[in-house]
Amino acid sequence: MQLNRERQRKIRNMLHRSCPKEGTPELELWERNQQSSPLLRLPPELRNRIYELVLDVGQINVRFKKWEHRQRTRNGQRYYETIEGGFWCLILDREQNPWRAPKGAYPPAARGMTLLSPVCRQLYHETVLLPFRLNAWSFESLHVMDRYVLKEKRLPKPHRRAIRLLYAQTVLPAAMEKYFGGLEVVVLDTGLTMVKKPVEISSEDGDRKVVAWDVCSREWK
Repeated sequence: MQLNRERQRKIRNMLHRSCPKEGTPELELWERNQQSSPLLRLPPELRNRIYELVLDVGQINVRFKKWEHRQRTRNGQRYYETIEGGFWCLILDREQNPWRAPKGAYPPAARGMTLLSPVCRQLYHETVLLPFRLNAWSFESLHVMDRYVLKEKRLPKPHRRAIRLLYAQTVLPAAMEKYFGGLEVVVLDTGLTMVKKPVEISSEDGDRKVVAWDVCSREWK
């Protein structure tokens, strides 16, 4: 049965947020995997360290390629060849400026960010957000970011809110910043670095915390 995108998103969120209920076949399988898998038998601290070594790749740069229709000729007959397009990503060095990287210098990443998440429910539960939390994220352009994040909503809420470090060409609009939700550091093309910092403010209504951004600069590689 083919699931639409909204149904797929709900299933992913359910798998991430909840553990199997008592007395269900899913819980029996969960416990069986814990007993039979050498990886799942390791202490959580060791598993987390392994996940970090595998999934911390540096910087994930999201790009978009247009679909192409090229005219070809074979045996005197003309036809059109369709070259598939869509979103894809490059793996860059964490300190690399993604907008000044030589085009074609980096091969595209293999399909999918990790082969761990689809293995079983527990591995999905433990690893699905790590590529977003551990790596810097960047987009080919503001248009690509807007289309990927806001218009097509390619990132479910838990995934986009797991992103801590984002490289952006300009200061994010308030709507985009709010939509990500969990950003801690935003680095601009110029090297200007914005670090989120909670600030306590005293008022007649009592102390309250607000968010401010400290600004510093950095050098790209």
